[in-house]
This record gives sequence, structure tokens and C-alpha cells, in this order.
Amino acid sequence: MSKQHTAQAPVDPIVLGKMGSSYGIRGWLRVFSSTEDAESIFDYQPWLIQKAGQWQVVELEGWRHHNQDIIIKLKGVDDRDAANLLTNCEIIVDSSQLPELEEGDYYWKDLMGCQVVTTEGYSLGKV
Repeated sequence: MSKQHTAQAPVDPIVLGKMGSSYGIRGWLRVFSSTEDAESIFDYQPWLIQKAGQWQVVELEGWRHHNQDIIIKLKGVDDRDAANLLTNCEIIVDSSQLPELEEGDYYWKDLMGCQVVTTEGYSLGKV
């Protein structure tokens, strides 16, 4: 994985998805997107991962649909063994890359820790 660079920790990290199992023998990986439209995950670059306590930038070489999955190819990840090392890594970006929202719209990250109350006034707990 020679194309991965050590990076500084993001100021306000947000998880946009997760790398799944390897696909094939040439280093492709399944990806699970947490964005509203699954393909929107590719609008946010660079991607960061954290391995062994170190932040690394991973560079996207390509992506495509395969049946119901989205698969990705990362630069420097050229075989199944290298891809397997990235299985279950979270795909992270700095939240400053996210677009501004309209009044009354929120990102889920902004709701963490908020108290949930029904319209009748019953407290359901915290997000």
C-alpha cells in the first residue's frame, strides 16, 4: 500500500462509510456508504482511515457497481491480501467538507447527545 500517506488527524472527523470485504484478486473492496445517496460518498475527498493509531490518506483509483454492491479500487492496493488489510476500516473525512444545510436541516452528527422528546412531551432519551 505504498500510495497511502500519513496524515494529520481531522479537526472534526465524520464517518461516511466503511470498507467491506475484498472483491477479486486485484485489490478491489466492497464499500458501504452512509451517505443519503450511496454514490455521494465519492463527492468527498480525500478519504482518511485510521490504522494502528495512525491516520492515513487513501486515494481512490476507481469505483463501480457490482450487482447490489459498490466496489472500489484504491491506489497502491493491488492484490487481495492488501485489500483484506483494509476490511472494516471506516471511511472518514473532515466535516468541514460537508455542504451547508438549509434552516431546519441537520446532519446526524449534530444530533448526537440531543434529548428526544415526543410531541406529547414524553422524554425518550438521548441520541
